[in-house]
Amino acid sequence: MLTINADDHPIMSRMHKPDPKLPADQQDKRSVVAIEAGDVDQWLVGTLADAQALLRAPAPDVLSTQA
Repeated sequence: MLTINADDHPIMSRMHKPDPKLPADQQDKRSVVAIEAGDVDQWLVGTLADAQALLRAPAPDVLSTQA
């Protein structure tokens, strides 16, 4: 499972309970990297640069904040 830093992501940065032993600048928030269906070929047969371009947190508009 690939993850990426999500400190600045509007939704994913709200996840994970803060560790009281660490200062705020070390409270790393993580998000799973989801390869979308339209990007699978680029991920599997593309160049290293193509794959690196896909290492991003999901767009906020595809995530639901409703339970």
